[in-house]
Amino acid sequence: MRINHPNGSKERLFEMMGRVNCLNENVLSDEKKNEIINVFIDEVCNYLDVNKDKIEISYDPTEAAEMTSFGKQTPSTGIIRVVATNRNLADVLRTLAHELVHRKQHKEDRLYVGAGEDGSDIENEANAEAALIMRRFGKTNPIIFE
Repeated sequence: MRINHPNGSKERLFEMMGRVNCLNENVLSDEKKNEIINVFIDEVCNYLDVNKDKIEISYDPTEAAEMTSFGKQTPSTGIIRVVATNRNLADVLRTLAHELVHRKQHKEDRLYVGAGEDGSDIENEANAEAALIMRRFGKTNPIIFE
């Protein structure tokens, strides 16, 4: 493979990528992540006025592939399940916020067959509200981005 780039050779590219992939980052302990997740659940459930029961955080590395998603809210059981394995904490929290918005939508009897389809009004609302929740929580808890 030959790369013609003004900033260097293929070897230089791989050298730089190796540096990026080997950054010495501090990693939050699982205990600290779980503590932050619990604070997040309390705050978001209070904000959305939904219960905080039946929320499950999974550390099963195969579950996301089985669900074909990182999270789901099952209206018939009321269970919210979010996969946390190999994910940034902020991304886990965003998924959790998204599913909690679905819980609120269910409480308000706004879910319908097909509501979970990409681009539906229900999915778009959950995405937008989750983003706002994350911006607010991240401002007071910047540790989630580490």
